[in-house]
Amino acid sequence: MASKPYVLFDFGETLVDLRTLVMDLARLLAREFPSLAPEADRLARDWIAQSWREMPRAEGVPFVSEFQVGSTVLSGMLRTRGLDADIPRAGTYLRRAWDAFEDHITFCPGVSREWLEEILGLSAALGIVTDGDDENVSRLIRRLKLESLFACVVTSESVRAYKPNPRIYRAAMEAVHAEEARTLFVSDSPLDLQGAAALGMGSALLLRDDEAPTQALPEGSLVLHRPAELNAVLEAFPAAGRFRPPTD
Repeated sequence: MASKPYVLFDFGETLVDLRTLVMDLARLLAREFPSLAPEADRLARDWIAQSWREMPRAEGVPFVSEFQVGSTVLSGMLRTRGLDADIPRAGTYLRRAWDAFEDHITFCPGVSREWLEEILGLSAALGIVTDGDDENVSRLIRRLKLESLFACVVTSESVRAYKPNPRIYRAAMEAVHAEEARTLFVSDSPLDLQGAAALGMGSALLLRDDEAPTQALPEGSLVLHRPAELNAVLEAFPAAGRFRPPTD
């Protein structure tokens, strides 16, 4: 019989709902630039999507922090609309939006502290692997009182690499003394899963709003339609010695 597995989670849009951050940024931009009010919601959604695309993920590309990427993208969006917003000023808007986001942050649907406690009980250890900056992620972890549940929190800033770079996953596995075959990575992003699977880890896609994935999943990846399905996967692991779909 195998031992309990290790579970590593992505953070944003897997555990924490980033739609609130998008709404906070939209409200702030509409206040600062009244002419943007009719398109502020769309602009904020475009900002988070473009920032994700602009993160330097390729091997050998110099690292740039998430905050720098986001500030640069927002500045470009505002300036193309004829608004006076250089990169430092755009950065101040992001800081203010993040402050508001922290004040009323929420978990993704189906995720709660109680559920994470259940998952911890079924696991050897839990960790977070996230494309984010140390300060911002730490603030949210403290706000949600998650420090005692996660044995490690590895950010892209701490290892100077974004997913799917193997460095970020290895850092988390080393922190919890995990073995690849006993480690499951859970994320809403197929790209994240590709990086984990390339190292021999198990991978599970946690669907948001039950939407079909837009990118190919690694072979053997699990698909979870709701967080609670993860419980059955972990319960079955010690006897099966592998990560099986929750319907097996």
